[in-house]
Amino acid sequence: MREPPRGAVARAAAMAEGLATVVRRRQRDREPRVLLYRRPGDPQLLAPGARGHDELLEIAERMVDLTARTQESG
Repeated sequence: MREPPRGAVARAAAMAEGLATVVRRRQRDREPRVLLYRRPGDPQLLAPGARGHDELLEIAERMVDLTARTQESG
């Protein structure tokens, strides 16, 4: 267990570190992900940069765009 920081500067640094961690986590959570299902309920994350990741992400984005356009015109 970590000891609490002592002094105003140490507390401010610890608070800034905590905020930076939260911001990084939120950015990571908002990035689009590619999940592949071998069986129903058995997802596998395709790592960014893996072969086929960018193509699958592009196809999914086009599908979402087409769905949105269909709903707007309907």
